Amino acid sequence: MSETKYCINCGKAIPTNATFCPFCGATQDKVASTEDQNTITSEQHNTPNQPEHVNMWTALKLGMRQTFTWSQRITRPQYWWLYLDLVLISLVLTIVLGIRAYSYPAFILSPLHVNVLQTVLLLIFSALMVWTSVMQFTASARRLHDSNRSAHYLWFYLLPLVGPILIIVFLCQRSEPAEKRFDRLASQPKPWTHKWWTWCLLVLLTLGYAALINITARDTAMDAALTTTSKSATTNSDDSYSDSDSEESSDSTDYDSDSESDSDSITIGDDDIDIADQKAYSTSFTDSSWAKSTFKIDKVTVYKTDGTYTSGSGNDKKDFNGVVKVHMSIHAGQDISAYPTQAKLSTNDGQQVEADMDSDDFDGDLNSGTDSDGNLYFVLSKLSSVKDITSIRLKWDASYDTDDYDDDNAYKTFDTTLNLN
Repeated sequence: MSETKYCINCGKAIPTNATFCPFCGATQDKVASTEDQNTITSEQHNTPNQPEHVNMWTALKLGMRQTFTWSQRITRPQYWWLYLDLVLISLVLTIVLGIRAYSYPAFILSPLHVNVLQTVLLLIFSALMVWTSVMQFTASARRLHDSNRSAHYLWFYLLPLVGPILIIVFLCQRSEPAEKRFDRLASQPKPWTHKWWTWCLLVLLTLGYAALINITARDTAMDAALTTTSKSATTNSDDSYSDSDSEESSDSTDYDSDSESDSDSITIGDDDIDIADQKAYSTSFTDSSWAKSTFKIDKVTVYKTDGTYTSGSGNDKKDFNGVVKVHMSIHAGQDISAYPTQAKLSTNDGQQVEADMDSDDFDGDLNSGTDSDGNLYFVLSKLSSVKDITSIRLKWDASYDTDDYDDDNAYKTFDTTLNLN
């Protein structure tokens, strides 16, 4: 069998005495003596730049020294030890610096705002991540060289799913005898740290990476702000609908029953009040005599609580076992201010109370043409039976702005008595 060597260009096996490659036509080096050739052949199976003991530290030193080296080779153990180093370094950088770098933008162009500390942190994190990425990329090229493949195989990364899998398979291949063809341009006049273009490239990549992180952080912050606003609006809307649904359900119950209903509790503010008995009354109070506005009271419900409850605090603290709920609606014929939630209620059994502060907020300044309605709650300190309340008297104030000092109608105190039967 004739002895062979490998083409310095394409890596294919050719006769030892060939001066050019019959496959690619590349001129070959002068043929060495048989003894030298045997030596070369035996050395071709040796691993390139292989230290006696490969470990994480030696692989990292080699990767740092050859950050911008493309033409040489790196063995399989060296590559995968370096890969483990870079994965651990990236993980530590992400935990220590990356999480904060992505948390909020370091600078905003419009309007111009720069957070100096965040910008410095962002640039440091970006520079270190770019350096490790370049180190990993060039090491992959040298590993492909060691398996007798061109670095152009890295273009396979652009193929979705299949490409990265193929690259991993290639990177796991053993060293090939013909791989030394990639060492012909291995000489470097000086290390990469002494070359201006390597630093320029690192700076440009760092600025690009930092800009990408800053854009991501800005978008994340904006999304978080919009989500918070949306949740707040949704919560308020849900609370409003919940209150409305609760009122409608309670009102429907009031109409459907004149004595006990299926409801076992009512909610006043944040408190749930258990109900032992209740009685609902339909009323037909309507007053349209003032300021082109209409006030209506269409239902009143008397509740007997299941036990004694406490309202207020401090000197205003009092116990109660009864509740009167009054439903009122208002149509404003002009701009008015009405305050039924500050009304006073007196009962036929001699009790006088003010509207509870947890009554529905439906009054105040009302613009012309608006409609508003809600429930007023009055707590009674003593109630033996819901049938004991046969009539109530209700008083509240209202007013409107005017420049006519002789207009005695600008202030109005409503006073009505409702018979419950």
